[in-house]
Amino acid sequence: MLTCLEDPLPSNSTKHNLNEEYFKKEFFFSQQIGSTVPQYQNHQILPEQSMEDQGKITLCLDLDETLISSTMIQQCDYDFHFKLKSSVEGERCEEYFVKKRPNIEHFLRRCSEMFEVVVFTASLKPYADKILDELDPRGTLISHRLYRDSCSFFCGSFVKDLSLLNRDLNTVLLIDDLPASFQFHPENGLQIPRFEYHLKKKQNLSFIDNCLVEILKILETIFIQHEVISIIAQYN
Repeated sequence: MLTCLEDPLPSNSTKHNLNEEYFKKEFFFSQQIGSTVPQYQNHQILPEQSMEDQGKITLCLDLDETLISSTMIQQCDYDFHFKLKSSVEGERCEEYFVKKRPNIEHFLRRCSEMFEVVVFTASLKPYADKILDELDPRGTLISHRLYRDSCSFFCGSFVKDLSLLNRDLNTVLLIDDLPASFQFHPENGLQIPRFEYHLKKKQNLSFIDNCLVEILKILETIFIQHEVISIIAQYN
């Protein structure tokens, strides 16, 4: 079982009690729906596997709240920050402060040894690339990057349609904090607890997050047995 140990929420400090302006600032980059987002994709969104990745299982990783936690409110213990030109004409640059999930360096390095690693995010490309360039500065850990324009929009959610990856679905795995992301192929999806570091800090909660270490144990089993669906079924 994947666990994130944390202090319980105080009875007077639930999500619903946080003001609307906070959530607008905190999560707008992952909640915005661009007018150009297609309802459904109908083409293959990955090329054939490279010689280096030939025969490997394809591991798709979500970004926000799976590998990192990002906020527009400055805090003292972020790992890195960056600025982006605002999407609103005349507005100043938007600045993001990013906290990496614990053990992410070891996790990505080990995954790259075992799998063809694809980061599949519903975030927009300029934002995601800033983060991925920090996580994989040499470009040796992540084979492909897929963004919001590769998602399908269905029932109010950005869905990652794994049938469009140009891969055998028996050899594809998606790790995401949102089950809606893999609702087209639930047998290929493994849910990870949300890494809401900045939200927990705002609520003065302490927590220990070992999720990437725990999920790596599952991935090593998948790698050894070269089997995805039956192993995922044991944990979902």
